[in-house]
Amino acid sequence: MSAMAEAKSPGRPRCQETRDAILRAAYELLESGGLVAFTIEAVAERSGAAKTTIYRWWPNKGALAMESFLRVAEQHSPFPQTDSARADLRAHLHLFAKSLRGRAGRLLTGIVAEAQKDPATRAAFIRSYVAPRRQAARALLERGIARGEFRTGLDVEGVCDALYGFFYMRLLLAHAPMDDAAVDRIVDLVLSGISLETETVA
Repeated sequence: MSAMAEAKSPGRPRCQETRDAILRAAYELLESGGLVAFTIEAVAERSGAAKTTIYRWWPNKGALAMESFLRVAEQHSPFPQTDSARADLRAHLHLFAKSLRGRAGRLLTGIVAEAQKDPATRAAFIRSYVAPRRQAARALLERGIARGEFRTGLDVEGVCDALYGFFYMRLLLAHAPMDDAAVDRIVDLVLSGISLETETVA
């Protein structure tokens, strides 16, 4: 049975059923073979949708792969909201590292590689994956500033680069581990520089 047939349910707009079926089929193909084996033709066959329909919504395979990946990735590294911005930041980054150590990280590596040669994939990656996470991280840091946990006048964009740059370097170059101990070290290092109190954060 095709993913298109499985997606049908009473009362749902047909275009949304079709879109959901395409995205589900795309992720299944991405998960099974990575971006190298991922083609619009294969997605069309698996979902039961026409290639013209797919191209009406996505300009190329990179943009489609990015959106299908996001539907799953967004569930694995949320931004908690508790009474402590520092604790929330640490918890988020541990969840983020955990997702990158698994299949999501392997898929993301392929997407980043594709983004280097395809402008549409790069634009989709920045717009759909990077930008929302940076926005959420900025909100978390600004919440910490407002609560007196972090210094005023903080270079929020620079802090985001310092934090996320660590993860992308470890993911793409694999030159050092991205285990919990490594995550704690980078979080402690950054927090020691941005916290209102300068003592080491446990």
